[in-house]
Amino acid sequence: MTGKIKFYNNQKGYGWLYTEKADVECFFHISNINGELEDLISCYKYEDEPLNFETKKSATHPDRLVAENIKLDRTKRSVGFVTEYEKGYGRIECSNSNKNYFFHHTKLKGSEEKYIRVSNGDPVIFTASENDKGLEALDVVVVDGRSSLEKFAEFDNFFDALGSLKTEAQTEDWDYINKRTGKDPVLYSYINHTFNRIIAQEKLITGKSSEGKEYAIFNTGLATKFQEDIYAYFQKIDILESNRKWKIKEPEYRFLEFGTDQSRFRKFLPKSPEIATYFSDAEITELIYDYSLNDGQIIIDREHIAGRRSRFPSEIRELNDEKFFDSVKKGIELALRRIKRNYKTAIPHYYDGKIQFLMPLCLVSKSEADLALVVNKEEYVYKAHTVLTLDQAYNNARLLAKPDREWLNP
Repeated sequence: MTGKIKFYNNQKGYGWLYTEKADVECFFHISNINGELEDLISCYKYEDEPLNFETKKSATHPDRLVAENIKLDRTKRSVGFVTEYEKGYGRIECSNSNKNYFFHHTKLKGSEEKYIRVSNGDPVIFTASENDKGLEALDVVVVDGRSSLEKFAEFDNFFDALGSLKTEAQTEDWDYINKRTGKDPVLYSYINHTFNRIIAQEKLITGKSSEGKEYAIFNTGLATKFQEDIYAYFQKIDILESNRKWKIKEPEYRFLEFGTDQSRFRKFLPKSPEIATYFSDAEITELIYDYSLNDGQIIIDREHIAGRRSRFPSEIRELNDEKFFDSVKKGIELALRRIKRNYKTAIPHYYDGKIQFLMPLCLVSKSEADLALVVNKEEYVYKAHTVLTLDQAYNNARLLAKPDREWLNP
């Protein structure tokens, strides 16, 4: 039979399928899941995916059907790995046929609602298609939505671990200000980007105990109220080999705790780890906006900023193109006047391997920023490429340091 998952209880390991005839429901247990579907369920990516399965009558409930041998319907959906991805374009190698499919980020399911991170090696599900330009993947689902830190280490509960880091560190509000979530999205972003930088700079420290157990540690860049560095501690775990070709990557380490040099695990590491850095001593001047460059003018990327029109206040968003960009220009002129009086108005942040600046874009009122303008230095000019909400801007700026909220105060 064919159908889809209607409901699944992850803690208890059971759920219900419905067949193509929606009035027929079948009970199933996780032990009856096979192949790639195991990973889809463990990553909560099973919704609306077509399935094949067999049914039989329940031994304990004669009026109930039980589904067995449940698999992804491979006649409708294909599985594979991302082999290339850059600037929104990528390629997928199909696991069965080894054929190579082109895809664009707009074909990622859910991309119209939120940004979806894609990396080389990510397992994906897709609908194979062909047009006059060649093979193309449609309705692409990135199966493994874990962050790089979650792929590196196994956590009992990642957000509980973040909560312990928040408690250990100096008091700071890690939530968005405009749109409160009740969680700590800024801290989530901070620790994952910090980890990525630690790996890129080879600052992860490893060591062994006298019993041969392997440990790892990195510097979070945060400190306790007594200004002690806070580290993340890990222990290496055995990786179970799988005979399935298509499988999410198992973590190499298990998270132990966030702690200082006082941690009982510190003795297993040869030295204290260094913090992640984003600029050298020679580049320190790049953190200050050079108002004299290009006679103080900023070149506007009209096409890109117009593409972010939905982020603008409604009274600006609904203007025609000429008046819309007149408002943007006036907002930039006001920002430059503020920067001339106070260089700290231009807040540096790190993105895509380089330093950019965030500037207040006051559109509705001259005294209150509506958005943050993102400005890049390119040789002898500054270019405004996009705009961010104030929550997004603070989230990005926090990676380098806790920013001055003179205007970045949603």
